[in-house]
Amino acid sequence: MKKLLFIILTVCLALSFTACKKNEAKKPELPTIGIAKLISHNSLNDAEKGILDELKELNIHANIDLQNANGELNISSAIASKFKSDNVDVAVGIATPMTVTLANQLPNTPIVFTAVTDPVKAGLASSITQGNKNITGVIDAIPIKEQLIEFKKVYDFKKLGIIYTTSETNSVSMAETTKQVCDELGVELIVQTIATPAEVKQAAESLVSRVDAFYCFTDNSIATAMSALTDTAKQNKIPVFGGDITPTLNGGVVYALGFSYYEMGRMTGRLIAEVLQGKKAEELPIQSLNDPKFYNKLLDLDTAKLLGITFSDELINSAQYLIKDGKLITK
Repeated sequence: MKKLLFIILTVCLALSFTACKKNEAKKPELPTIGIAKLISHNSLNDAEKGILDELKELNIHANIDLQNANGELNISSAIASKFKSDNVDVAVGIATPMTVTLANQLPNTPIVFTAVTDPVKAGLASSITQGNKNITGVIDAIPIKEQLIEFKKVYDFKKLGIIYTTSETNSVSMAETTKQVCDELGVELIVQTIATPAEVKQAAESLVSRVDAFYCFTDNSIATAMSALTDTAKQNKIPVFGGDITPTLNGGVVYALGFSYYEMGRMTGRLIAEVLQGKKAEELPIQSLNDPKFYNKLLDLDTAKLLGITFSDELINSAQYLIKDGKLITK
């Protein structure tokens, strides 16, 4: 009898275990989101955080694979290969070179980009509002003409220096636009190109005798090595103006005008959620923060005082960020 009971109990446990395994098999697997940024600096880190916060707020449950190429294209390629072998449901590229690599290696995977300035020139989109067959995203194009006009009101520069990375399509595009705007404004543009962030200091030193101001647009190498530029410029009493707020929060840039990369990340997160919910990437228009309602201003009162630059009370009152006595004041 004991033997019979043991056999019955064993069979019941086996059936119960089999039923549990079947139930487990029926549970849907979580989707996988591969998020890759070109390099770690404040702007791209803010974009990444914005994405994660938005997905969390939207209650998106997914396996998230965060990757950083550390500015190396061969690492970008390895990350794309990993995303392909892992069969991610959505691949997210933060910055142009990273997104281009993903697009080249993942032609059938939905791709959502962010922090891309000119997706058409980068081959990611057929127009500024429409991505390619598996691609959409958020662009970070900045209003260069409006920025330079604003900066010129506080400091009437005649020779403007820019430094940019030749391997970044977005930087090449912005350099071309800056040249066109400078021609319109009667400003001589003096250019120095670089290949890596390590070259920023040397590039700045080569320009200080030839320019009376620097302008920084959204170049990843400059954002990574901003202090190398601002320190060199300050030593030579040359103002630096910025087209992006985030890299300027530590001081050294007299006047910066731009939007929040964190908010851009939030906007990107909403696109990712729509793709996961079944929409095709190509059906989602490319989005932009290029609207005055998204702009913020930063004024470094300490650096301005050192350089003999004064701001109107109206401008100071309109700024969202001030640097005074070495402290960042957020309004």
